[in-house]
Amino acid sequence: MCCFSKPGVVLLSWTDDETDPQYERSVEALTILSDATDARGRKLQIIKLHDGEAKPRLAGTRLAASYVNFYIANGGIITPQFGDKKWDGEAVRVLSQAFPNYEVVGIERAREIVLGGGNIHCITQQQPAIPTNAAKLD
Repeated sequence: MCCFSKPGVVLLSWTDDETDPQYERSVEALTILSDATDARGRKLQIIKLHDGEAKPRLAGTRLAASYVNFYIANGGIITPQFGDKKWDGEAVRVLSQAFPNYEVVGIERAREIVLGGGNIHCITQQQPAIPTNAAKLD
């Protein structure tokens, strides 16, 4: 839903669509973050990162199709792209401003990753080790 781009600066997943179920969550998060301070007591700078149109999976469910689910690498930002020209481009622009010393690279067709239940950042996370003495499953 949100992440820090640098000390005191937060990127917040956002929608302006008041009929979107995410809208109330975004407004609540904005309210909480607006009243928060960083470790040095400074008010947080909040940058809204607009989400594209929600991608349906099964009736009544939503996909985690959020541009906030990007990955920070050495010198680069890898961000999902969902085929929405307006918001895909906006996400790259906002992330480029939030991370001026990084190259922002969009990954097209990230919806395919989202269908698996996560996104760019999710699939970069650590994998648990399998103990060498683990029982084999037949």
